[in-house]
Amino acid sequence: MSILIEAIGWSGAAIILSGYVANSNGWLDREHWLYQFVNLIGASAFIFYTLVHQTWATMTLNIIWAGVAANALIRILRRRNVG
Repeated sequence: MSILIEAIGWSGAAIILSGYVANSNGWLDREHWLYQFVNLIGASAFIFYTLVHQTWATMTLNIIWAGVAANALIRILRRRNVG
């Protein structure tokens, strides 16, 4: 089980980092649904990982991160459906 938990944590880190790299290099805009989805998935993996390890400050940060990403994703998808 420990290997699975570590894999989830490292995957979350890689997912968030890949989104950041894609955005920083202009490959993926922050207004693209995929960028926000990547942040949501990565932060969700970190939430699980930090819950298991009881690292509350990092978990709080990732809950906020996931909330911001979810809010942006909903806004982007609603705008796509309206327009």
